Amino acid sequence: MDSIPLQMDPGANMPRVIEYVDPIEGCTGYLVYDGENCRLAAGGFRVQPGLTAGTLTELASRMTLKQRVLGINVDGAKSGLAFDPNSPAHAEVQARFLSFLSHELTTRYSMGCDMGTRFEELEAIAASVGVPSVKYAVKHAQEFDDEEYFRRMALLDATVGGRTVGRRRAGHALAHAAFGAAESAGYRADGLQVAIQGFGNLGRSAAESLVEGGATVIAVADEHGCAVDPRGLDIPAMLGNPMSMPVTEAVAPLRRLPRQALFMLPVDVLVLAAVENALTAEQAATLSVPVVVVGANMGITEAVEMQLGDRGVVVVPDFIGGIGGSASMETLYGPSTTPEPHEVLDGLAYLMRELTGDVLAGARQRTISPRHVALEMAANAVVSPDRRPYGSSPYSGAARRPKGNRLASAAARRSGLIATGENL
Repeated sequence: MDSIPLQMDPGANMPRVIEYVDPIEGCTGYLVYDGENCRLAAGGFRVQPGLTAGTLTELASRMTLKQRVLGINVDGAKSGLAFDPNSPAHAEVQARFLSFLSHELTTRYSMGCDMGTRFEELEAIAASVGVPSVKYAVKHAQEFDDEEYFRRMALLDATVGGRTVGRRRAGHALAHAAFGAAESAGYRADGLQVAIQGFGNLGRSAAESLVEGGATVIAVADEHGCAVDPRGLDIPAMLGNPMSMPVTEAVAPLRRLPRQALFMLPVDVLVLAAVENALTAEQAATLSVPVVVVGANMGITEAVEMQLGDRGVVVVPDFIGGIGGSASMETLYGPSTTPEPHEVLDGLAYLMRELTGDVLAGARQRTISPRHVALEMAANAVVSPDRRPYGSSPYSGAARRPKGNRLASAAARRSGLIATGENL
């Protein structure tokens, strides 16, 4: 897995690893904090055979990268168990691990789900060991009382457009990163032609939000094949099918192509929402798509990303397109009053378009890649253990719009040219 250096003061950002050994199964578990810069650290919990502290340390650093790019006051973290999630004992092992982490979960660590875990199950297990919520640390860090904290958490279970906010948020963010990138490249949302690789929860949610925003999804591919309709696929009907159903079964036989055919279609935007290394160098050399938005972790290699950029393709890297989980926490917890369910998603859409537009504007102005612009933003982000985690992103609706100039603004702030009370 690639390492993404944040170029911050290493003395202030050293990882801290908390190790656990299960007394019955003998498996190991870890919680990794990527530094101690902020009062809150956030990241997912995975259960995976052979999982190591080294892998979690690298994943925690990527979580820090996402928080810094967003400009929020949160450190990265990651936790996990080296265990088979399909084992009959998995719930008991997770319960013992969460009990072991109970102090961290109520003071500093905001846990989410990851490979081998489901958020609803984690919440139930946490409650069974006396932890009110796996994100309860947010309550203290954000200075909420219990009533306000649980009122906001309940919004994740609220339905907007037929699916819950919790299920929609990552794909909704990915869709609006695609809209932001398309706008930057000169395309309008209405009639935007999109192809999506992957139709799991991320791809389905992205498709739903893309269609809501006026785009036309003309192709979707999964491991079984590619469903194509130049007039636009019936995404609402496809969302009604079981997630296990191959996408090709949703269209007539003449609309079924091999899955790799997705990369030969002349669409405006290609969204990668499934697997690592989805696009090879050979495919990238002939790709006739002006905008590629990566939502899946490591959806393409940095070499392929650079190859596409050299060909003039606008590429939104995975730590921007796949930032929806972290970004949604800003729109859920950041507002001064409890938002409505649709406002969480509306705020997330605004944030993602602003963030994507800022990164791409900076890349154009400086003639460098979007990845390098975003990495510099992360490296220059200002954080403080005395500030609340959420509510200060420069991309929230109430904030000043950086318009490709966030780095200059940060430098000015450090020089005392901008009042310290201004959101950066």
